[in-house]
Amino acid sequence: MILDKQRAGRTTFAGARAGVAASALLTALFLTGCAQKPTAGASAHPPAAARVPVAATISTIAALVQTVGGDKVDVTSIVPIGASPETYDPAPRDLVALAQAQLIIKNGAGLELWLDKILRNVAKPSATVLVLSDGLPVEGASGPGQPGNPHLWLDVTYAQVYVHKIAAALRDVDPPNADYYSGNERAEIARLQKLDTWIRSRIATIPHARRTMLTFHDAWLYFDKRYGLRDVGAIEPSPGQAPSAAYLAALIDQAKANHVSAVFAEPQFSPKLAQQLASSAGIKTVTDLYDDTLGTTPALQTYEGMMQYDVDTIVKALTS
Repeated sequence: MILDKQRAGRTTFAGARAGVAASALLTALFLTGCAQKPTAGASAHPPAAARVPVAATISTIAALVQTVGGDKVDVTSIVPIGASPETYDPAPRDLVALAQAQLIIKNGAGLELWLDKILRNVAKPSATVLVLSDGLPVEGASGPGQPGNPHLWLDVTYAQVYVHKIAAALRDVDPPNADYYSGNERAEIARLQKLDTWIRSRIATIPHARRTMLTFHDAWLYFDKRYGLRDVGAIEPSPGQAPSAAYLAALIDQAKANHVSAVFAEPQFSPKLAQQLASSAGIKTVTDLYDDTLGTTPALQTYEGMMQYDVDTIVKALTS
């Protein structure tokens, strides 16, 4: 990577997110008895006619779960559409959803540092917790204080791994519907393979000298590596941390030296810093890429729809 992203601050918010207010926790536990231990002898699997309650941390993951689980699952996205998962402050309703879930799915790799303490307090003992990034090559990971870059799903080949893991977890918690999940898994993998090929063909239309991305936060590393774009840097050194004047000046120099034509940001972040950098570097600003969150329109309610929109947006910005 051309510019050091200074990820050391990623854990800054862990303590605040983990320290969920006691009153909120008590409210959640009062509203549901699901955090209690199951009755002795009761099956850990849901009845055949019931939908499996699943809590996914972000809407992007929830969309993949819905595709695999279909009408056999009831999926809740803990972080709402339009919010940043890295700095999210859970509400009482989120604790209720986690307490009720039979399957809890998180990305891991430092994306949801606020979650683990909550799970120790509210998740029922029979719940399965799936960490999608486990076993994958997380860039920049060097220990508990440096979990690395968590945005693996923006490489469609890693999204396929996520689908395999989600399907396996659903088969485990709901064996009677295993064949149903396997069929949906195969269909989704086929769609993702086509998506991967399509992305490659679209990126190939960008002149090689213009295949450079400068982003608001460090989400597009895996996408850039997979599809052949240069990753110049990110405006936000770590989640929720404003860049220093010196850092921003160095980034502007990088943008000019590498002939960057656009800076890309996401709707969940204020566009002011991106616009400031773009103005100083003499480049355009794109403020509507989606990665940690889906969008609110029907076209942006699936993983494939989100990726297709993002790729078209990137190609348009880098070719015009």
